[in-house]
Amino acid sequence: MKERVIGYLKRFNMIYSAIIIFLGFAGVEIIFNQLTSASDEVFTFCNIFKLHNGINLYSENNVITTPLFFYLGNIFLSLFGTNFFIYKLFGIFIFETVFLLILNLLKKLKIPTIRGVIYIFLFIIPFSKILYINGASYNIIAILFWLVGMNLIIKKDKFEVKVLEQSIVSALVFASKQNIGIYYLMALTIFTIYNYKKDKKQMLKKLFATYFGFALITATWCIALAIQGQFIDFINYCFLGLGEFTYHISASWITLLPYVIPVLAILGLVIVKKVCHISNENKIMKTSYFFFSFMIPSLLIGYPIFNYYHVDLAVLISIVYCMYIAEQFIIRFPEVFSKVIVKVIVIIYMSIILALNIFYICRYVLMITSDEYKFNFNDPYYGLSVSDEWETRIKNIVNFVKDKEKDNKDVVIFSADSTIYQLILKGNYQDFDLPFIGNWGYNGEERVLNKIKELKNTYILTKYDDITTQESTKIKDYIKENYEKTGEIEGFDIYYIE
Repeated sequence: MKERVIGYLKRFNMIYSAIIIFLGFAGVEIIFNQLTSASDEVFTFCNIFKLHNGINLYSENNVITTPLFFYLGNIFLSLFGTNFFIYKLFGIFIFETVFLLILNLLKKLKIPTIRGVIYIFLFIIPFSKILYINGASYNIIAILFWLVGMNLIIKKDKFEVKVLEQSIVSALVFASKQNIGIYYLMALTIFTIYNYKKDKKQMLKKLFATYFGFALITATWCIALAIQGQFIDFINYCFLGLGEFTYHISASWITLLPYVIPVLAILGLVIVKKVCHISNENKIMKTSYFFFSFMIPSLLIGYPIFNYYHVDLAVLISIVYCMYIAEQFIIRFPEVFSKVIVKVIVIIYMSIILALNIFYICRYVLMITSDEYKFNFNDPYYGLSVSDEWETRIKNIVNFVKDKEKDNKDVVIFSADSTIYQLILKGNYQDFDLPFIGNWGYNGEERVLNKIKELKNTYILTKYDDITTQESTKIKDYIKENYEKTGEIEGFDIYYIE
């Protein structure tokens, strides 16, 4: 009987692991549901919502990344519901897949499933918290495909680059986020050169064939964009305007602190190599070179913003490598890690994480199913918690816009919070809906200023308090100095252009 149970558990270990991992992070992700501002999660949801409502990317919406994430999100929402609750589930699905890909990668490296799950709880879940509380994003989809590519390279007893596999994966990473796609190609190139250095002919053949496959796949969807009249705007938003982000670098020693992780990982390898007298031809060293090839280019993901989110994203592959190095210590010093006290601490820690997440999930479900909940499933904000103050603010702004439109006057909400109201209005003002320098394409500030100068019979709602570094003070000063202020509403100054 015991053997049958053990065999059953081994047979379905990935299913049980998936459930445990889900319960280890999903609750924390969904408790961040209070609408207080237009977060990145709200921005990306709004862009998918616009796409769902027939508003094209690029030509009608200032999307600054390659398109795959938005089309996948649109498919998900079209199947299950176009509201924020379903979008939360989309994010949970993405992160669950990322964590399972990490677990599968560890299994391919001969790490037992149970220990792999423990490593994910000890390393990935706490260190990636800032990533999954921000929900679904093109960055995470790109990392998901990045991990798929790494998994495909690890074969039974060797590392091998399959041209067709890597052509598809590199194209998928690039189609999710252009800069991460370039970094993946860099990583793949480095590893291919290392892995096939003894056979230069094969190395060059694999490199050029992979580049060709990548270019062919990428050209296909670029042609589709051109046919739809989106290609020129795609190039402008996704490439020509990205240099303007460099003016908004927010790096500090605190935000850059996670970059210590790859340094510690390499230091750990040096210690293991020296203590255990490991040669460069050893499996551990070859695996380490495999990781180095991918984790070093991934560190570039933090550039140019270098905030907590992008830096944590940049070190995710390094954290996976730390898990591999931790396993080497445990294998070689089992007497230290097999002590009862260590096991008890791990069990208590995991139990607390699971209990908290189950509690958060239950509380969230009770919130959205209660009679007092303010939204129904057909509302785009279903799944969010909105205070009375914000509910009143949204209602007043939406009513103001609708009233002016009845009088045949346009209303432009020139603010990062525009997204909040556009979800209800199902409207779109492209560059005005996300008024950030870096999100406007080449010479965007001047181009958007000219757009404002061309407005007629229009009310502009804007704010002067709490201006972020990406907002244009030049444009806001122009509005203030050249147009008549007619009043205020919910923290916005109202200006009228005749």
